[in-house]
Amino acid sequence: MPTPSFNSIAQRRRAVAFAVALTSGTTLAPQRYERDLLALFEAGILDLDEVSGLLDQSIYQIFYHSRATQPPSEDHLRALLEQSERSNARHQITGLLLYSDGRYVQVLEGARNDVEALYARICCDPRHQQVVTVSEGPGPRRLFADWNMGFGHVAAPEVDRVLDAVLAPHPPTGLRMENAHLQALLEAFAPGAATICPQPD
Repeated sequence: MPTPSFNSIAQRRRAVAFAVALTSGTTLAPQRYERDLLALFEAGILDLDEVSGLLDQSIYQIFYHSRATQPPSEDHLRALLEQSERSNARHQITGLLLYSDGRYVQVLEGARNDVEALYARICCDPRHQQVVTVSEGPGPRRLFADWNMGFGHVAAPEVDRVLDAVLAPHPPTGLRMENAHLQALLEAFAPGAATICPQPD
């Protein structure tokens, strides 16, 4: 079946509006990266085949936070991290796990089925309560490709600042975290708010 052609911005805009309205309120509703690609299509920068190709190459990401049902010991946290690293390596899941004053903050990234299956297990895990999805959907690349599961302890007020910026419809600008893990989250999920830190040579 040939790919439909859209010869004007008005046609592309109507096509995007129709697709968004059709999927509104469903699991097919476009997420952040998909909305970015649709905006590029609408502007005539990408065609439908290019949008489809980029989505095929995308990495699925879930960013969530939860409360620990019991404060974990250092030994427990190390055991949790080692277990996560072994399991995630088998499923090619990478990400970031942070702990702060009874709260877990985590990003999972990989193939959609694997990431969603792991997240479903986390939501049912008795060690977690009040599991809140911050962001979910495809992204252009792995954010934490060098780690099976990066880990760090972070200060609670700094975690709140990052989550507030990510969730705000109009986040403040010029934020910079001293903690490298939190800075990476800020740059990835609230790029308009973050002051980008230079990468080391």
